[in-house]
Amino acid sequence: MPLMDEFKAERDEIKNRSFKERMKYFWDYYKWHVIGGAVAVFVVISLIHSYVTRKDTAYYVVMANMVENLTSEEYLQEFTELSGIDQKKEAICFDSDFMMDLKAMDQSTFTSTQKIMVYLSGGNLDTMLSDLSVTNQYAYNESLADLRTFLTAEEMEKYEPYFYYVDYALIRENGDSINDTIDYPEDPSDPTAMAEPIPVAIRLPECQKLRQAYTFSEEQYFSVFINSKRTELNHLFLSYVMED
Repeated sequence: MPLMDEFKAERDEIKNRSFKERMKYFWDYYKWHVIGGAVAVFVVISLIHSYVTRKDTAYYVVMANMVENLTSEEYLQEFTELSGIDQKKEAICFDSDFMMDLKAMDQSTFTSTQKIMVYLSGGNLDTMLSDLSVTNQYAYNESLADLRTFLTAEEMEKYEPYFYYVDYALIRENGDSINDTIDYPEDPSDPTAMAEPIPVAIRLPECQKLRQAYTFSEEQYFSVFINSKRTELNHLFLSYVMED
């Protein structure tokens, strides 16, 4: 029997079966087509939804070695409202997905440092909250801005007791291998012990609101990435994070 005639005969025979039998036949022969089609539709809908609902990042904070607590969303939302951004089109990111042990250089550390490198190269990062080891790393590879070019005179006076200084003479002497060879100054808050002190970070005091929103084991420092252009929000975030 020709193939088309065989197919027609089978189709006519199926028409005479019960609804349940017809559904079973359909599922037995076409289930993978149905599943494949459903997956394809789901992927397309997901992509469309992601594109339609996607928001531009208005401000990006790296929160290194910090773990979110239950109030972290409230902390972010409060700052978002203070910023005055259009929340329908933009969003602020407090990214705590950076876990770094620079002595161990494990997989998490490698992934985090690579992510910062890529985002920093793209000009996507604004500020960072980090412990001393991470602050040292990015201060001495010249990723952090000189606070004297950022802070107002009033802020300089207010935050000077909390300054973290980088000794630029060490950077010049050690070149590209600085983070592999340098002995960091014992007290980064003492500029008198340095040849060329430059303030690039601010040690955070108690900051109770921050501590309620995030868990961290060591003293934290605020810094601004060298290519951040969101100056107004940098000032606002500094003021916000320093609140008791």
